[in-house]
Amino acid sequence: MRRNATSIAGSCVLSILLFSVCSFSGEVPNFTGKYAPQAKKQSATDPVLEVVQSLNGVEVTRTYDGKRLTNRYPLGGGDGDYMSSDGIPGKCKAQIKGKQLILESVVTMRPQAQGPAMRKHERERWALSADSKTLTVQTDVDFPDVRADVSALVGASVSGKQKYSRVASQ
Repeated sequence: MRRNATSIAGSCVLSILLFSVCSFSGEVPNFTGKYAPQAKKQSATDPVLEVVQSLNGVEVTRTYDGKRLTNRYPLGGGDGDYMSSDGIPGKCKAQIKGKQLILESVVTMRPQAQGPAMRKHERERWALSADSKTLTVQTDVDFPDVRADVSALVGASVSGKQKYSRVASQ
């Protein structure tokens, strides 16, 4: 009788774990595809995005005025190598929180040739519409090495929201 109770308890635990894994995996959004900016007039600062998502990471290729820039953001810990659109190297990572994809990058820049170096931290929150045809990217920028009020002022000037339309699934 004791063996049956242990067996039943083990089966219940296994069932709960399998249900949790299956439920969780069904809710992970898939951002793989090609996206074009939703804007009346596309500017050079609004890139076309090509995204390939896997279990290990997210590869994002941004095309600015015909020039392609690809970064690979590791999922689940660890930093990847990153290159900004200005050609500044740094580090990056990705995580999925609920239905959002969070992409983070940090580069060390020198705004003035003889001035001190400072870090620029960029955080993008990606969300797909219910029909997966619209991608909304909220970009927030801050500068951890400067005073909070200056970081907030400058960061707000380069932060913003952009919507993209899915033009192809890969």
